[in-house]
Parts: sequence; structure tokens; C-alpha cells
Amino acid sequence: MSRVHVVRQGDTLNAIALRYLGSSSKWPQITSANPQLANRRKASDGSPLIHIGDNLIIPENQTERPASPQTAQTVRVADGEEDIAIIIDGKKYIGFTGYELNLNYDTFDTFSFTAPYDQAMVELRDAIVPFAFKPCDIYYDGELIIKGTLLTPDPELTDTEGEITLQGYPLCGILEDCTVPPTEYPLQAWGINMRGIADAAAKPYNIPVVFDGDIGPDFTEVSIEPTEKIMSFLTKLAKQRSLLFTNTKKGELLFFNAKQEKPLAQFSEGAMPLTSIKPKFSAQGFYSHITGFINTGEEYPSHSLTLENRYLIGKGIMRHYSTDIDDAENESDLENAVRAYAGRMFADCVAFELSCDVHHNARGEFFKKGMTVCVYAPTAMITRETNFVARNVKIMRNAESGKTALLTLVLPGSFTGELPEVFPWE
Repeated sequence: MSRVHVVRQGDTLNAIALRYLGSSSKWPQITSANPQLANRRKASDGSPLIHIGDNLIIPENQTERPASPQTAQTVRVADGEEDIAIIIDGKKYIGFTGYELNLNYDTFDTFSFTAPYDQAMVELRDAIVPFAFKPCDIYYDGELIIKGTLLTPDPELTDTEGEITLQGYPLCGILEDCTVPPTEYPLQAWGINMRGIADAAAKPYNIPVVFDGDIGPDFTEVSIEPTEKIMSFLTKLAKQRSLLFTNTKKGELLFFNAKQEKPLAQFSEGAMPLTSIKPKFSAQGFYSHITGFINTGEEYPSHSLTLENRYLIGKGIMRHYSTDIDDAENESDLENAVRAYAGRMFADCVAFELSCDVHHNARGEFFKKGMTVCVYAPTAMITRETNFVARNVKIMRNAESGKTALLTLVLPGSFTGELPEVFPWE
């Protein structure tokens, strides 16, 4: 967790880095975390000068590790089940009356937990003060699910009782909120691949970046605007390289290529554990033609490529959508980028929400984001056994409905660039 050091007589950045980060050579990490030092005069080693009374944010040292569930002091917050545990400041809190884990395939996970809020519960109250952004570890049945950051608590008080909601996101979630610090400008890249760009953008916040799959060719020239959020910038580039992003369990930023897998679970209408399924269609974002233009910087783009949605074309329907593709160097780059846009269209427009009363499949395996699910449900317009990808897995427990899981299912080609030949209702 980040700390604050008040500069005293005789302090240097080298000495402060040695004290907190274990090496005097890590002073640039402190400089990156403190943009107010950007315009200071420089010492002989290039480090900015600091003054007595300066408040310096000391970033988290990545070599530090929080307490494990086995070594943490256990605190029961309520009389609920012990399936979920949260470690904050070395203490393990259990017994929450309700929770919701949102495990997302193509964005970051989120979590929330509820418990009675008793002012006498000093330990929990002190652990969740507003705007502390404390690191925490979320465990389900003893397995790490999310290494994350707590956001501000959400208390709800009445005359007779009170309830507190804890919520947060993975460590890399900060990249969705923040811009690159001024000390890192200008952040530009010429002839650098996706890995190099992502590492440079995430480095100021000490977020490790992991790649699983083909990172694609180098970008000719890209740069981030001073006011642009980091993940907004990286997401645009990832789409052009057919990459998805999410977080790892350790809170790292993960870029990956979608893969076809065997079904992890199977559901049939009228059979438990399936409790409901509902189509979620979006007509206005559904197009017959998706065209990508290479952005040359000139008034009229010099090259384009169009993919066809055979389903609409077969019905004689014409609905066009066009987009600029930055930094596409050749036909292959352009096609990959347009296929990624088309796939996202299908993911956003054709989905099914499936609810069940379990958190595991028939073999006892915990549901996971991105898993393949086979479904047959004619009443919900799935008239043949169809494989889907779980874009979102929402794991929940509350006093009213007990344990439930809500799966948002999309067509598997949505993330691999393979446009569907047939739909579930055909």
C-alpha cells in the first residue's frame, strides 16, 4: 500500500527509496508517483531536489506480500456463511451476509460485500475509511479470486439497523480511472508493439502487464492524450490487434487472444440447476456491413475493407457502420481490426442471461469468466444445443435467494473474429 513520507533535514530521494523500496536506484518510482517534482531542479544523479516539509507518496513495493489466509487474524463481521473471506491490513474478515463477484471476460472484475454496520465494530470500521484505497485479497472457499483495491464504503443507516457495503476492483482497475502522470509526458511510441506500450503506460502505477497469445505487429506511431484515461487508450490499441483485456487473480493487467474451449457446464430448459434464461438483444447496434478505413491523415482515406453480416443481408436489410482504423500498415492488419469490431458488435447485440442456483459445475469446478457453456432452451429462442462464451459471471449470495450465479452468454465467435454462420434460433 502507498505511504506518505514527510521530508526532513538530510533526506534525499536515494535514501528514501532505500528505506521504503529496498534500493536507492528505485527513486524514479517515487518521482513518478509525485508529479509536483517534475519541474524541480535536478541533483547530479538526475533526481529532482526535495525540500523539508514535502509530502511524498511512496508507491507500493511489489516485493511486499500481504498476509496469507493461514496467517491472518480472523474477524467475524456477522453470522453469515464463511465461503467468502476478505483480507485487509493483515486481518481476515468472514461471515458477510451477502456478496457479489462480477468476473468479466473482456473488462475488469468488480466485487461488493454487505454486512450489518455496528458502530461498535471498530476493526471493520477502521479498515474501510473513505478514500483510503486499501489493498485487499478476496478468497472463495480458500482460493484467491481477486487481489484488489477497496473503494469508498457505502453505509445505509435506518432508525433500527445499519448495513455497510464494501466494494472494489482489482489492483489494475486504477488504470480505468487515471491518466498518465505529467512526469511521464509525452508518452509516445514509434515502432513499438502492444507489450512495450502497455508496460510504459502502466509503469507509473506499478501495475504488472501480462500477455497470453500473439501481441501482433509493431505500431508505427501512437501517443496518449494528456486527458485520456489509460485503459481507454490501451483498449483502442488492443482492438486493432484482436486482443482482449481483463485482470488476473493477482490484479495484473492481462491481454490475451480468445480461444475456443470445450464446454465447462451444460444447461437444459426445465432441468436444474437452470432457473431462468432470457435473451438480451440490441437491435440498434446491429449492422449488415462493417467497414474499416485506414486513417491516413488525409481528407479521404485511401483504403477500406468491409465485412458482411449474412443474417441481415439474407433478409434484404441494409444497415452500414464505418470506423477509422489507426496504424493499420497492411491488408492483414486492417482485416484483423475490422473483424474485432464486428465480433464486438455480435457480443453487444446477441446475448443471453442465464441464472442458476449453483456456483460450480457438475464436477465441482468453480464457474469462471470466459468458460464455454452449452445451452438448450427453446422457450428462450435457443432451439438447438449451442455453445456460448461466458462474457460475465456474477457469483452472488444473499439472505433472500441464497447462492445464485448469473451468466451473460455471447456467441463464441464474438471474441475470435469468426462471424457466425447460424444463430441459436435458426
